[in-house]
Amino acid sequence: MGKLVSWVAVVLLLLVVPLGSWFYLNKGLNYRKSALAELIPKDSIDISKDTLKMLAGKTSIVVLKSDNKTELFLADIKQQFKNTPKFQIIYRDSIYGSTFLPKDYLTINFLPYTKQTFVLIDEKLRIRNSYTNEVDQVRKMVEHIAITIPRPKESDIEMKK
Repeated sequence: MGKLVSWVAVVLLLLVVPLGSWFYLNKGLNYRKSALAELIPKDSIDISKDTLKMLAGKTSIVVLKSDNKTELFLADIKQQFKNTPKFQIIYRDSIYGSTFLPKDYLTINFLPYTKQTFVLIDEKLRIRNSYTNEVDQVRKMVEHIAITIPRPKESDIEMKK
C-alpha cells in the first residue's frame, strides 16, 4: 500500500502538476494575445497638434459623451486607478469633469468616434480602442487600460564593490 501511494505521488509530481501548470499558463498567454490584438492602434494624434501637452506621456481615457450612467462607471475606474501616476481621465465637455480638453481641441481626431463614449489613448498618442458605456464594453475597457498603462521600470540588482 505504501509503494502505491509513493508511485501516485511521483506520477502527480512528474505529470499532472506540470501539465496543469502548462494549461493554466497557456490560457493566460492566449488571453493576453487576444487582448493585444484588440489593442492594435487604430489611429494616432500628431504630437505637434497636442500643443498643450495634455495627452502626451500618459495613458488617457477621453470621455466623448457623459451622462449619469457614464459617471457611475468613471467613479469606479477612478477608484481603481487612483494610484496610477501615468493615467488620466479627460472630458471633452467642461460640465462633467475638472480635467477637460478646450473647445475644438483635437476635434478632427475624435470625429470617427462620435457614436462611442470613451476613447483609449496610450502615452505615445495612439488611439488604441473606443468603447460605449455598456457594462461589457466598460469591463473590456478596464482590462485594456491595465494592459496599456506602461509598467514602472524595475530596479536592477547591483553588486557593491
